[in-house]
Amino acid sequence: MKVKILLILMGSILFLQSCATSPTTKMAAVASRDQKIGYQETITSQKKHFVSLAPYSELNLAKDKTIFMLVVQNGGEEPIKISYDNISVMFEENTKKGAPDKINVQKFDDFMNDLKEEYSNYEKKYMKAALEDIKTDSEYGSSAVSDSDSLKDKVDDLKKHIVSMRAQNQLLQEGLPEFDMKSQAIMPGDSHSGIVVCDTRAMNDKTEGNFQVVVSVAGEKHKFTFKRNLNK
Repeated sequence: MKVKILLILMGSILFLQSCATSPTTKMAAVASRDQKIGYQETITSQKKHFVSLAPYSELNLAKDKTIFMLVVQNGGEEPIKISYDNISVMFEENTKKGAPDKINVQKFDDFMNDLKEEYSNYEKKYMKAALEDIKTDSEYGSSAVSDSDSLKDKVDDLKKHIVSMRAQNQLLQEGLPEFDMKSQAIMPGDSHSGIVVCDTRAMNDKTEGNFQVVVSVAGEKHKFTFKRNLNK
């Protein structure tokens, strides 16, 4: 249920990405023998505890980040702890020799700050472009009366759209903290869903290779591999 809520929250700001460049890469799950691949490239790893990981690439949230959706379920009889310290990410570039590069798992507060900044920049650019379009339309109108009415309607529409954008962004800002992977205890039989944000701002859009994600749960190591390829 929490994963569905997360998808709804993220989907609520789809319109914010309307002017963003479409992603040029795709993520493909690569499962080991004891793992399974499910819906939307989700890899499930079942040991004593259950862990699943899936890439989230529908939106360009906090651009230049790579986002995964993580679910951890306690299959034991004692509480287990999960936090950012339980997660490590490496990236092995196809054309680069040597050891994989360590990828920073971004803390949630930093991610939210980047998200706020991205929204603010988007809104400013959107308003500037919209106002320039309205100005251009008014300059090429054919009737003073009809131009005046049309201009007022367009300005009103712009105001309504900005209000709607801000409301949906506020919904996201208020809802996402539930999916923070901060340190917490998971009781037996319970699960926790959260997002893993990899700071890949230094990575070129055309870089191909493998993300290697390790989630450590109560002494178990659940290893996941996702192949990053160009959309061809």
